[in-house]
Amino acid sequence: MSSEIRGETLIIVNPAAHNVPSRKRLDEAERWLRSQGWQVERRQTEGPRQATELAAAAAARGLPLLFVCGGDGTLNEAANGLAGSETALAPIRAGTVNIWAKELSFPRKPAQAVKAAVEGDRRRIDLGLAGDRYFLLMAGYGLDGAIARRVHLGLKSRLGAATYAVAAVREALRYRSSPVTLRFDGEERDAEVLMLVAGNTRNYAGLVEITREAQADDGLLDVCVYEGKGTVDIVLHVLRTLVRRHLRSRKVTYRKVKRLEFARGEPPPVQLDGDEFERSPAVVEVAAGALWVAVPKGVSSPLFRD
Repeated sequence: MSSEIRGETLIIVNPAAHNVPSRKRLDEAERWLRSQGWQVERRQTEGPRQATELAAAAAARGLPLLFVCGGDGTLNEAANGLAGSETALAPIRAGTVNIWAKELSFPRKPAQAVKAAVEGDRRRIDLGLAGDRYFLLMAGYGLDGAIARRVHLGLKSRLGAATYAVAAVREALRYRSSPVTLRFDGEERDAEVLMLVAGNTRNYAGLVEITREAQADDGLLDVCVYEGKGTVDIVLHVLRTLVRRHLRSRKVTYRKVKRLEFARGEPPPVQLDGDEFERSPAVVEVAAGALWVAVPKGVSSPLFRD
């Protein structure tokens, strides 16, 4: 925010997230902000969706910048509170992966992260909308959603990515596809869906790029559909994705869309930005330009068109 915007800011901290920085590190970040003329408030979340409430209140007060110290789920909550406002979102790294911070190369140390945000630029990006819930990164249906439902939040905060690995192996051995009819901006296709990812960004789980052509500001979502029946197809899809050849498979469909619908059939389980979502919305669409974000100065990312 190199245009010398100053004022109030809020740091939302999720103490239950994996790898939360120490109080000392957060204090250093807060002191740096104050030294630059910012009035700073720090709030800890005490339960699910509180970050949404805190972010919405910050937007209503007209804060120019909001920091979130937590994982992708906490960033998701904050984005839901900021959507449509003028308040920009910035991450302080914590959580299992923190894909958004990773994709934009935010520094790991909190003081350096807030400095990068304050001295960086503002960009307007898209969000995805699954039913009435926004997502910043992705909506993952099928196997992806089933894994998220298996992840125990208490273990997740202590063990991080290992929790997902255990759940993934268990689900891969028993998960079966869902027969549905998908509608991509009006184009219909029958599919045996093992997993479907509607991506606003590229990185998945900090490991691979499933929606590897996605851009966060193009007014579109990238949809990658993995088809098949069960365990064998799942294993083959995983191997192809790891070596970046999944888009060559006849059992993978890739589309750029404004709107995706499950036209017929029951939508399978879904996760949004890595966390279980209790419903499986039949419609996913892009909310173009719905969120302002802070990015490091001069960052070069394929997520942006320029």
